[in-house]
Amino acid sequence: MDLPGGASVTLESARPVTEGWCNTVAVNPRLLRCTADDGRTVIVKMRRPPGDTRRRSGFRRELSALLLLAELDCDAGPRLLATDDSAGLLVLEDLGDGPALEDLLVGSDPAAATAAFVALAEAVGRMHTATLGQADGIGPPWFDVAEHWSRIGELTETEWADRDVAELLEILASGPMALSNGDLAPQNCRLRDGRMRLLDFEDAACQHPLLDAAQFRLPFYGGPCWARIPPAVGAEVEAAYRAAAGRAADRAWAEGMAAAVGAWTIIRLVRVPKLLDADPPHPMGFSRRGQLLDTLQVGAEATATVLPRLSAWFAATEDDLRSRWPGLPESQDVYPAYR
Repeated sequence: MDLPGGASVTLESARPVTEGWCNTVAVNPRLLRCTADDGRTVIVKMRRPPGDTRRRSGFRRELSALLLLAELDCDAGPRLLATDDSAGLLVLEDLGDGPALEDLLVGSDPAAATAAFVALAEAVGRMHTATLGQADGIGPPWFDVAEHWSRIGELTETEWADRDVAELLEILASGPMALSNGDLAPQNCRLRDGRMRLLDFEDAACQHPLLDAAQFRLPFYGGPCWARIPPAVGAEVEAAYRAAAGRAADRAWAEGMAAAVGAWTIIRLVRVPKLLDADPPHPMGFSRRGQLLDTLQVGAEATATVLPRLSAWFAATEDDLRSRWPGLPESQDVYPAYR
């Protein structure tokens, strides 16, 4: 494949990308580092194979999102250097071997972890500022909050909170939408030259921007590493996002965050049937059940003023699950960097 500047690259020099704590658990077989004939390295990302039903539109979404960022001259993600649609290959800028946020959260330097978290919030804010009202062609989020709520309703009584969920959906459907990479997680980013860059746009979507900002308030949901951050760090991270995104801590912010945190809490509750059966062990001692209880607690707090019936439902659900899972602490431990 030809690259800007006249160089070219083939897969003959391909080797796995192994940086980061996440890759000590499982290396992504579709992500390769290759050396171009001018000596520079690039990242080649391969489309998921035909039998993989996850993220069927991921290649197209990622391509569209990276093209949009390039068009808007936004450095929130890696630069797209080349693409081979027939082979299902994207050639991306190599962001180097700097740490992901996850690497610093599992480390021992709290100042470095906080600085990286702030940098991530700033990157998301930059992306939202650049793409606000510009991302309609990317597609909707991979999740449907109303559908998830209906699935929860099959398991437990939810009717008394339905009106608040309807209001939540109205809030998330209002205002200009922005680009999200769709998988905001501490492993899906890389620090380079003091600025954080986002990775993995396979689930890229045009959505309410605070659906991303709400992730900074909740325990991260995916990947091999999840935990909590101290409240003071969370406040600093949110302030950094608001500054980068040009958002004031006003009523619209409070309503949007309540709806976004509430939406993620609903989405994550679909794990309840699996967690009732088992809580798989984690190499760092974290608990999926504990993570869900923390999420319900944050959800109840965030929605208390704006969506009080939903807040009460979250609190009641947390109490019910705690009675089923005796012995769990009031909250999970913080990331190792903050212990």
